[in-house]
Amino acid sequence: MRLSKVKLSGFKSFVDQTTFVLTGKLNGIVGPNGCGKSNIIDAVRWVMGESSAKQLRGESMSDVIFNGSERRKAAGMASIELIFENDEGRLGGKWAEYREISVRRTLDRDGKSQYFLNGTRCRRRDITDIFLGTGLGPRSYAIIEQGMISRIVESKPEDLRSFFEEAANISKYKERRHETELRIEHTRTNLERLSDIRVELGKQLSRLERQAATARRYQLLKREERTLCYAELHQQKTGVETAMQALIDQHDSEHSSFQEMVENLNAVTTALFDQKKQFEALEKVVEQKNQELYPYKQSVDHLDHELIRIRALEKRDLESQAEWQENGLRLEEEFKTSSTELATLQTSFEEAAFILESEADLIWQSEETLTNQKNALETVQHEYTQIRDALKTIEQKLELNRHSLKFQEEKAANVIEERARLMATTKESTFTPEADSETMLLEETMILKTSEIELLQQEIQTKEASHITLKRELQALELEQRKLSASRNQLAGEVSMLEKMVVSEEKAGKAPLFEHLKVKAGWNSAVDTILRQQLLMDTEKRVGKSYILGTQSFTFTAEHLGAYIESDLALGSLLSHIYIYDDAGIDPLAIEKQSAFMALRDKLALHEVIVTKSGLLFGPDWAIYSTEDANFGILARQRSLENALAEIAEIDGRLELLDETLYEKDETLKSLQLTIETAQKTLQKLSREQFDLEKKLSLLMQAKSHHEKEQHRIESRLVEIAKEEAITQTLLAELKSEIETQEIGFITESERYEAIQEHYEALKIAYDADKKNLDHQRNLHLEKKRHQDALERSLVQVRERKLRAESELTILRQRMENQQDKTNYAEQIQAAEEAKMIAEENLIQFESGLIDIRAEYDAAKEAITQLEAKKVEHEALLGGQKDKMMQFSIREAELKTKREMFLEKWEALLIEISDEEIEEAVKNHAEKAITELETELEVKREAIQKIGAVNLVAITEAEELRERKEYLDTENDDLEEALRMLEKAINEIDDETRTRFMETFNAVNEDFSRLFPRLFGGGKAYLKMTEDDALTSGINIIAHPPGKKPGTIHLLSGGEKALTAMALVFGIFNLNPAPFCMLDEVDAPLDEANVRRLGELIDEMSEKVQFIFITHNKATMTISDSLIGVTMAEPGVSRLVSVSLKDAMEFIDE
Repeated sequence: MRLSKVKLSGFKSFVDQTTFVLTGKLNGIVGPNGCGKSNIIDAVRWVMGESSAKQLRGESMSDVIFNGSERRKAAGMASIELIFENDEGRLGGKWAEYREISVRRTLDRDGKSQYFLNGTRCRRRDITDIFLGTGLGPRSYAIIEQGMISRIVESKPEDLRSFFEEAANISKYKERRHETELRIEHTRTNLERLSDIRVELGKQLSRLERQAATARRYQLLKREERTLCYAELHQQKTGVETAMQALIDQHDSEHSSFQEMVENLNAVTTALFDQKKQFEALEKVVEQKNQELYPYKQSVDHLDHELIRIRALEKRDLESQAEWQENGLRLEEEFKTSSTELATLQTSFEEAAFILESEADLIWQSEETLTNQKNALETVQHEYTQIRDALKTIEQKLELNRHSLKFQEEKAANVIEERARLMATTKESTFTPEADSETMLLEETMILKTSEIELLQQEIQTKEASHITLKRELQALELEQRKLSASRNQLAGEVSMLEKMVVSEEKAGKAPLFEHLKVKAGWNSAVDTILRQQLLMDTEKRVGKSYILGTQSFTFTAEHLGAYIESDLALGSLLSHIYIYDDAGIDPLAIEKQSAFMALRDKLALHEVIVTKSGLLFGPDWAIYSTEDANFGILARQRSLENALAEIAEIDGRLELLDETLYEKDETLKSLQLTIETAQKTLQKLSREQFDLEKKLSLLMQAKSHHEKEQHRIESRLVEIAKEEAITQTLLAELKSEIETQEIGFITESERYEAIQEHYEALKIAYDADKKNLDHQRNLHLEKKRHQDALERSLVQVRERKLRAESELTILRQRMENQQDKTNYAEQIQAAEEAKMIAEENLIQFESGLIDIRAEYDAAKEAITQLEAKKVEHEALLGGQKDKMMQFSIREAELKTKREMFLEKWEALLIEISDEEIEEAVKNHAEKAITELETELEVKREAIQKIGAVNLVAITEAEELRERKEYLDTENDDLEEALRMLEKAINEIDDETRTRFMETFNAVNEDFSRLFPRLFGGGKAYLKMTEDDALTSGINIIAHPPGKKPGTIHLLSGGEKALTAMALVFGIFNLNPAPFCMLDEVDAPLDEANVRRLGELIDEMSEKVQFIFITHNKATMTISDSLIGVTMAEPGVSRLVSVSLKDAMEFIDE
């Protein structure tokens, strides 16, 4: 298995699509510092599943996406793809058949990360699983980057163990062990839950078996109750049918009397009908005579009206003549005035029209001139805008070139400064003999700092554990406080609603009745039912809504509702007739079957009432079964209000206590947080001091070997600086020339711009003045037009007024002429009076002939009245008989209803009762009296009542629960067996892990002991386990370079640590070679001899492992089969460059 290609896009400095083709076994990557070589190492780790931004040298995962440069925009997504050749089928499972494996990861700005295997989307775990046991992974020993050498050597024994687990191919066992432990934990949790369920089921089964026994006894009593009900209903049904037959016989006798009364009424009705026919004939004669009399009366009335009309006309004409004369004089004067005013207005209107026409011509000429000025102004403005835009373009180019010039000048100054600094550096030496004593002092100081840090870390861990515990307590208290506050708010809402419900009914008056009552528990519904109308009425006298109680005292017995009410008022007038019955637990429809209730009901007078505890009402022969919610009544609301207020007071007390506890906990938490922050700051300070000491010690140890390398680098850099100076001077000259040309063009365009601007402003001033003048002319013209319109309206009004006066004058003259032609009213009045006297004489003669006919008519009418009175008497007798018949019908209906009720109960009972129970009822109860049956039935019902609530399904539920418990017992046994098997698997995994780990440890220890002296040219090294148990033991590295015997591995120099780490890594590789190994400047701290030995070992191991290394060392470059160059010609963007191995060798020789 070999890594053939690495494809990068948008990842860190590799913004463009970049492909690294790895053709050889030894692949070198070269390039200057900061060009992005190490980003390749980060890319490989990232695509293999690295999830820590810190391990990728970033603060957040989005830092891996290219963030833009001076010339480039930021990328929207990063993508890395690794392509492996799998010719040997090293990847097992379904991937063994693939010759090429592609692993790709993408990340966008929204934080969405995706993985792909051979183009198919997958999970991160799929990526890590595929490389388990191969030695590859985001933090495996196959990828050694800058700083990782010291981390490997100086890592804790437990961390170093992870490399051996990967080499031993037991990481997958470890993963399986973890999964098995999770299954064991899950199984144990299920067992605990199952045990709880089994215990609870046992309790439920015991309870259900007791309920089943009760249910069986209940069923037996119900059977006996049904047989007694059958016998009772059978006798009741027989009694009702007998009563109905007797009622039918009595109804037939009364019906005969009813028929006789009907015949008498019919005889009277016939006589009345004949008399009415005779009366109707007389009535027609009288009516005919009245019709003949009507013309005489009408003639007299007509003459009276004619006299009144003629006299009224005479009076009106006299009044009209005086009024017409006055109106005629007024209209003639108005006509003359209107004619004069019309002539004046006509002259003014013609003059105004002439002036308006002249001014309209002048306005049109001004508008045409203003339009021409506006067009010229727009032309100049367009030219002005073009020049302004050109000036901005020139100014931008000029500013850009100035920035470029400044940049090149700064670059030239930096190059000169760097050359001077490098020249000064070559004269100084960073290594002195006095460094040895300083090194020893630093090492001792570092040991002390390390001890202080470890102690402080332990203290911080203890404090943080206390902090977490306290914070959880605080969160629990805050949760409880929120719950209490929510409960209080809910109760406050209920209190507000209840207060509105009660108080809204109290606002109209004072001291409502319910405030004077205190009802014993359980009887609120009964009191609400009886006193529904009176509870909210005032107890003080007031018109509209008040109730004044009597003052007479009354002694209530235990059977009265008043005995359960405490009050300062006399309640006898309200409750002396109200009795109570406790119906708790009784079906409302079965209450009338209770003997105690019926005994109480039979004693009731017509005005007395029984009220039950649930609010049912019963009279002597009536009942009201309507009940309401127990919380609906006024007293129930009042009780709910008091309870809610008490509960709110309790919650307020708890909230106050909780607030104090929260404050104390919060203060303790703040104090502990401050202590932790102080300790962390101290730890950070000690860590920085330790880091500074390590850095200083490392610098001193590397100073000598680094000095020669630094001298060579400085010389190379001086040559590069000379070339950069020449290029920079050329660019400076070109930029200065271009800037001078642009400045001249800018000055020319600026002068032209100013001239156009002055011309534009002059045109604008003239245009504004002409426009203002035109607006003034238009306003004057508009005022004159309005004046003309007013004159025109006045002219029309005067014309209309003149015409109206002329028309009215003509009409008035015609009326006066017509009035003169009318006859004399005195003659008409005399003629009308003579005609009226003649008509009155004729009327008197006709009325004298009607007297006899009217007398006969009155006698007939009196006879009808007498017959109608007799008819009413017979109808009253018949009505009494009808009422009696109706009573029989009502009684019959009642008996029918009673029979139907019995039949309904009978049919319902027949559905429930079996044939066996019917035979038992006939055999045992047929001869018993109904009272005896009722007594026995009452005994059975009381026995059933004593049993209380019965769970009839308990029998079947107990059986089902028993079966379920047996099933769960079996499940429990299976889970315990599975747990034993899982624990056995854990032991097998542990045994296999120990064996493999020890085999790997011994093999790596052997190779490490062999490779260490080879790399160092002597010395010895070995590995040591920290514990006897291979399953949990960590690993320590013991290294003794030639001539040295340091106390710990930390006292080795940087180069010695690097060689030690390489010996360990190569020892692991010999045992379980990873497909490839990536080295990032691991040769940096080594001298030439060590580099040569390292190169020989890498060359030897390349037969089994593919190497990709980043280096600046010439000796390391010489062993590579292919070189890949990385450069950053464009700031912030990495690119590949082809590097010829021959050119590199010539460069090395030079």
